[in-house]
Amino acid sequence: MAKKNHDSPEAARDAILDAAEAIVVEVGPAGLRISAVAKRAGMAHPNIIHHFGSRDGLLNALAERVGERATERITQAISSALSADSDQLVDAMAKVLDTAYQGDEGRAAVWLHLSGAESSLKDNMDKIVDLSHQLRKNIEPTVERENTSRIVLLVTLALVGEVVSGEAIKAALGFEKSPDGSRAQFRRWLAQLLLQLSDSELPKGSGKP
Repeated sequence: MAKKNHDSPEAARDAILDAAEAIVVEVGPAGLRISAVAKRAGMAHPNIIHHFGSRDGLLNALAERVGERATERITQAISSALSADSDQLVDAMAKVLDTAYQGDEGRAAVWLHLSGAESSLKDNMDKIVDLSHQLRKNIEPTVERENTSRIVLLVTLALVGEVVSGEAIKAALGFEKSPDGSRAQFRRWLAQLLLQLSDSELPKGSGKP
């Protein structure tokens, strides 16, 4: 194993998390081993333990970082949608959907959620709901926050499902070779659907979903 020098403890932590994330993307959280992380990061096994305490500590720290990055991307995209002109709103909303769970980091986030790794998920979701509610109020001032939470839940479950088994489901529904089954076109269709949702058309609910 070639040892690598890091300028600071923060740089060492980032290198460890980068290595752990790459392994999670390849084999999932269940396949994460401290020895494999140490080898990929170019460090000794005790260094990993020094920074994170245990394998679970490493997984939790990785879930925290991945979640924060995803939330930052999503909230930035929603903020851009808030200032978009009406004729650009569908494209802006499609971009919001496209930033969630994107690429390798998106897959890592989903697998970490499924593994039970702890993160500030509630705080992150609250930020997303807050901005999503502002966006809905720009379109329909009387919308209720509870309905916004339900819509965010619906969209999140759809996007997580796409990461886990989206290709198989699309193929089963006949979208595999259809242009309408492409990721970008589905995002745009979903964006149009979400922007057309009015509270008056939604079923009445009681309490949080």
